[in-house]
Amino acid sequence: MGKRVKQYKRLMRSFEHLGFRQPYQLLMTSDVVLETLKLDVIALFEKTLSTKNIKPMITQCCIRSLYDRNLGPNRDPAIVGAIERAKTFERRRCGHLMDEAAKPEAECMMSVVDPKGNGQNKFRYIVATQDEELRGKLRSVVPTPLMYIRRSVMILEPMSHDSAKVREREEHVKFSEGIIRRPTATKRKREGEDSDAENGSDDEGSQAGDAAKGDPKPKKKSYVKGPNPLAVKKAKKMQDEKMAGGEKTRKPAPAPVPAPEAEPPAETKAKRKRRKKTKAPEDGPDSQVGGGEQQAKLAVVASTEN
Repeated sequence: MGKRVKQYKRLMRSFEHLGFRQPYQLLMTSDVVLETLKLDVIALFEKTLSTKNIKPMITQCCIRSLYDRNLGPNRDPAIVGAIERAKTFERRRCGHLMDEAAKPEAECMMSVVDPKGNGQNKFRYIVATQDEELRGKLRSVVPTPLMYIRRSVMILEPMSHDSAKVREREEHVKFSEGIIRRPTATKRKREGEDSDAENGSDDEGSQAGDAAKGDPKPKKKSYVKGPNPLAVKKAKKMQDEKMAGGEKTRKPAPAPVPAPEAEPPAETKAKRKRRKKTKAPEDGPDSQVGGGEQQAKLAVVASTEN
């Protein structure tokens, strides 16, 4: 199942290159409604197309064909349920009048998918039908994805041969246009730059000349290759700048902070003198005698000074 989902995703991506856009317009016939009556048909479509952005649609003639099957006296409950489910889908007007007999579903579907009969799916419909003959006719209408039910499994057919050829042709055209246009664009740009350099005219003068001539498209500015100015370090200007009101000097740069002086080595420092502390006299008889002698000496010195 995982390989099938990847394959369907790749296939729908190829159809998107051919103009298909979400929400996908899913056009179905009455036989698909009858086949999926006991199933969740919307969930099947979403799982097959790998998206929830779809618009299930049914034509007026397909609903009328369901009513025609239920005209007998014994009404089939399956057909009644199919009619009720078909009413929930978006009604696609096919242009066939209601007062006339209903057109066959194959004819109605071909007129809706290919209204001009030129083999182009103009409105980009995805068609779901159980009619093999109708699917064979729609393979020639490009690009048309085709779906059908097989054993309660929704099948998305591979891209038809005609659609694959259109896809390859468009890819080749896009590739060749990209190769051809690139040199011409660069050549025109270089010629414009050389002419500007020879004439010595700047961008403003050229634009003014174009405006005077009445040219609605001004020339593009030519840019000179160089380093990113935001990434270049700006040089410091030490000169004074002249302002409109007078001369204004730049603020002087802050004086450099002097570095702390290195301390002299320990050898050059003067040695600190150490003072010898005298011991206090101890208490005792000897200390009392010594203290008396010192007091007597101090008294003699004081008397001599007076």
